[in-house]
Amino acid sequence: MSTNLLHGDLCPLCGQPLTLRPTVIVRSAGVPHPTRTDYLPHCRYCATNTFRAQEWSDLMRARYES
Repeated sequence: MSTNLLHGDLCPLCGQPLTLRPTVIVRSAGVPHPTRTDYLPHCRYCATNTFRAQEWSDLMRARYES
């Protein structure tokens, strides 16, 4: 079982579907399109809810730092 959250997985806090938000877009010289784009899971409800925003940030930090 994978511990990585993916688009369509449910948020561990509220149960809403997650979306993927681009975080890093890398471009190389002479290439008309991005060569790499990194994505992180994002819950629109928890990330914008002022009462859950810190809890969501702490949860994601703990998931990706361990």
